[in-house]
Amino acid sequence: METSMKKTMSPIVREYKIGDITYIVKAVVKDGAKEDAVTKVRRLIQNDLRGKKVTNNFEPA
Repeated sequence: METSMKKTMSPIVREYKIGDITYIVKAVVKDGAKEDAVTKVRRLIQNDLRGKKVTNNFEPA
């Protein structure tokens, strides 16, 4: 079937609760990405816990 061969660009949405903070993660697979989702989420959370300002390329929900 042709439909199984098409790539879908639907975002993957996951919710992670760490302590009292809930992180909602929306991800879309991008060709040529340099890091995987696990690495990125880990980096974002670590930066958040360190109090560093992190800029992102998406609009807030």
